[in-house]
Amino acid sequence: MMRISICLVFVCVAALVPSQAQERAARLLQIDFQALDAAGQVIGDLTPAEVDLRIDGRRREVKALRRIAAAPAAVKTTGLPAPYGASLDSATGRTLLLLVDQDSFRVGQEPPIRSAVSGLLRELGPSDFVTVVGMPYGGVPVRSTNDHTRVQHAVDLLVGQRSRDEGGSAMACRTRLVLESVETMLRSFENRTVPTTVVLFTAGLSAPRRDAPFARAPGMCELQSDLFQRVGAAAGAARVNFYIAQPDDVNAATGQGQEFQSLSGSDSNALSSPLAGIEHLAGVTRGVRVPLTALGTGALDRVARETASYLVAEIEPQLTDYDPHGRRLDIRVTRPGVTVRARPEITFSRTPDRTAGARVTVTDMLLSAATFSDLPLRAAAFTMGAPDGQVQVAILAEPEDRALAISSAGAVLVTDDGSVVARWSAVDAGESPLVGAMRVKPGRYRLRVAAVDAAGRGGAADYRFDASLVPVGTLQLGGLVLGLSRDGQLIPRLSFADEPSALASFEMYGGVEGTAVTAFLEVAASIDGPAVVAVPLAIQAQGNGRFLAIGTVPLGALTPGDYAVRGLLRLENGTTGRTLRTLRKTK
Repeated sequence: MMRISICLVFVCVAALVPSQAQERAARLLQIDFQALDAAGQVIGDLTPAEVDLRIDGRRREVKALRRIAAAPAAVKTTGLPAPYGASLDSATGRTLLLLVDQDSFRVGQEPPIRSAVSGLLRELGPSDFVTVVGMPYGGVPVRSTNDHTRVQHAVDLLVGQRSRDEGGSAMACRTRLVLESVETMLRSFENRTVPTTVVLFTAGLSAPRRDAPFARAPGMCELQSDLFQRVGAAAGAARVNFYIAQPDDVNAATGQGQEFQSLSGSDSNALSSPLAGIEHLAGVTRGVRVPLTALGTGALDRVARETASYLVAEIEPQLTDYDPHGRRLDIRVTRPGVTVRARPEITFSRTPDRTAGARVTVTDMLLSAATFSDLPLRAAAFTMGAPDGQVQVAILAEPEDRALAISSAGAVLVTDDGSVVARWSAVDAGESPLVGAMRVKPGRYRLRVAAVDAAGRGGAADYRFDASLVPVGTLQLGGLVLGLSRDGQLIPRLSFADEPSALASFEMYGGVEGTAVTAFLEVAASIDGPAVVAVPLAIQAQGNGRFLAIGTVPLGALTPGDYAVRGLLRLENGTTGRTLRTLRKTK
């Protein structure tokens, strides 16, 4: 009888001192930016020699340059979920904040916003998390979630609140409240090393103004340029890519016809225009203005396209880099026809893994939202049955280089609202891959696995999944596991290369021995596409109402790429169900 082998794999290595090169690589500073071609696509073949990066005007040597895919291509082309999360390819997806300045829109001006968000959501993948915020008083109708239906519903419920007679002073007051709210929100994202995308929907913002003649004391709606600068600094510290979505004709949208007070307290002035504040905000954040036009659902296509990937340049740190007030950042490339998008300033935090002589720990990485990719790591999870209405989440993790010795590792399960509901720490040594388990209630979770190798390099990988069993009549199906056969045991694997075949298995719960069922396995290029391989599965009784379906997946004829492996079950009465996993063949 073949069973799934659960092996805890760690090699305990003591007193190994990393080389100076490894120590230096572990503390390089990361700077993300975008280099776009004429079609608005991020260029992935730039070299470090083509990048002119300056901090406070001083040129810095780019030690390494890599492209991060925030939106995995496999999700777009096949609809397949990612086979695993990886520390190198940023499989954690994108983080987007949709901020709606409700008080700038009148009732009836919401449809372009709803259409634009609808189009944006269609371009996002299951690993992309979105938060919706009504500014300045609308609260947070949807916290960070990858349930894009909920996001659309929340945006559809937002209603314009602009008063019919908003003058210059009222617009300045509103602008101040919006900017203060944005700054506060961005400060909560400080010390991240991965970018966040902010889309601010507004029909107009005031530029800096006194709100009173110069001969008098400032009015209650005083709006200083310092507030704009603080938002810019917060955007740099939070690694924010800023977009401002505005009506195509701002003045018409806001109904500007009345005269606003100028800086001297009288007459109409361009600085009182609703467009002036938008331009000011775009300048301090180096943001992009996106018109809400008749394009409807295509209004935010640029946002989806430009945030699908980005470049990361790594430089040697200097003591002057660690300034809490931020440093001026300038990035250019020497290749013709390339548009660079980078923030005007950046803030580096002295996180444990980036300081000279410090070693990153598993706890540091599990509690951080930052990217840790010095140790290339990949991780995934599958669901098994457990008593008392819970499920058991089995963890699989391994370094990209399976020959590396791992010295410590751990994992957490995190809900959509950021709550940690389960923890796991590896305490034993064994063979690759790392395997662990945690019990939780069924639901959607983010698995974060962190590990440190013998040289002190750290890596963290995130994997989002649905920890639920699949009901099929009176039975329930567990997650499908892929692996190799070793000494009569299935050893789980996360990717395959030149192996001629793989084993696939999944557990069934609630069954009665002797019940007539048919189980078979299909391999397809997409979730619901036609099968290119179909093989029967053998069913083995495990005791206590548990059964194991297991079979062989031929790999030799498959070209490199991602495939859907579907484990299907058919009951005697015709009821069917399936469990699915993505298989990645690399060569």
